[in-house]
Amino acid sequence: MITHSRTPPAAAAIALSALAAVCLATRAEEPAPNAGMRYVSAGAQADSQHNQEALAVVSLPVGRHAWVQAGGGKSRSDASAGGYRPGIVTGAVGVAGRGLQLTLNASHRADASRYRQTDWGSSLDWRHGGGNVGLDVSHRQQQASGVVAVSDAIRGSATAPTRAKVAGTGVGVHGGLQVSEHVSVYGSAMRSHFRSSTEQVGTPTSGGLQTRVLPGAASLVNIDEVALNRSAQVGATYRWAKVALSGEYTAGQVYDGEGAIHSVALKAAIDVAPGWRVAPGVGRGSGDGGSHANFASLSATYGW
Repeated sequence: MITHSRTPPAAAAIALSALAAVCLATRAEEPAPNAGMRYVSAGAQADSQHNQEALAVVSLPVGRHAWVQAGGGKSRSDASAGGYRPGIVTGAVGVAGRGLQLTLNASHRADASRYRQTDWGSSLDWRHGGGNVGLDVSHRQQQASGVVAVSDAIRGSATAPTRAKVAGTGVGVHGGLQVSEHVSVYGSAMRSHFRSSTEQVGTPTSGGLQTRVLPGAASLVNIDEVALNRSAQVGATYRWAKVALSGEYTAGQVYDGEGAIHSVALKAAIDVAPGWRVAPGVGRGSGDGGSHANFASLSATYGW
């Protein structure tokens, strides 16, 4: 006589519970998709043409997959680039899964009624193994007031108060690749289409200081305030245990034929203590007509 053994219900329940515990333990060992998004950061940069920018950011995770960020700061451009001193407010939200990440961000810069700029952006990343590739979309609305040189039949050379507006949308791609245990490379490119309008808001006067209506692009310090038709960046990073050293080359074409910018930069990220990272950087930018500027940056980040 052949008998068939049956697993007692209690034993089956114990086995299922053990399997569930193993699955949960395995999941707990895996880092959350938003790991590393709990931090505060503050940084500043300046160049030899008196352009400056300072910005602080706080980032907090939401659950295991999302995060929110908020920031604020101030920038200053030299007189030949408009002489604006806008305050800066930024915000961002993101969500990430095992292989995909979506980020939405916004920033607003304002110097009273002299200068206003609002940027919206989104980025979609796909990550696999040691590489990533992504798509970027941006939209900008910018308005600035200044004085420009005009030709006047009575006064001859004169300056006139002028207001300029620029608006446009850009599309770009970015990506990175872990080449070896210590070396990674990355790059990005953006193509934007802007439209602009300029209006005279006062009577021309002789003499006075002639400035640009919209910021120029002498260095990368205030590059976020410059409308670029095209921009591209390539870089490489070498990592040790507690130090990462990166070299970057950036190029851009300013909107409406206002020239081009080229820049090289060297940056480091140093883990100085548990949770603390310091990132110094130096570089040199050049533009059309032989203009150039040396710049330096420094930021500190604490994550917990």
